[in-house]
Amino acid sequence: MLLCPIIGFAQYGTAPNNYYPNGYSGSIFRGVVTDNNDNQIILTFANDKGTQTFTALFETGCSVPTTPPGGPPTMPANIPKGTAMTAFFNTRTKKVDGKKIKENVVIAISFDTWKGHKIEEDKRKIFLCTDDKHLHFMAY
Repeated sequence: MLLCPIIGFAQYGTAPNNYYPNGYSGSIFRGVVTDNNDNQIILTFANDKGTQTFTALFETGCSVPTTPPGGPPTMPANIPKGTAMTAFFNTRTKKVDGKKIKENVVIAISFDTWKGHKIEEDKRKIFLCTDDKHLHFMAY
């Protein structure tokens, strides 16, 4: 597992130095899970200056440990609403009905809270949500 030092709690940002899958852009979004389904998650960040919403698809299930061990990979629907987390993502463009649309694709996640309990910064881990297991060090 990869350790993830996340400083502060702000919406869009850049990932800390670490080992990431090939092609990762370094983009992150920190927020609270406000909606989810089988393959999509919505995070919201709110403060006195306003609210930002982030919607993303999961490329594949995430490597979050399961109970019992060996269970299926974690998908958005498995992450409880109200969980504070960081999504590591890439944005891709695709054509739908002849129009270009952008969509965010999660390649990793990290939890700031889990089931209402805060996870200390030095205990936070990055869980991969990608088929690309070829990791390389990236400095941002």
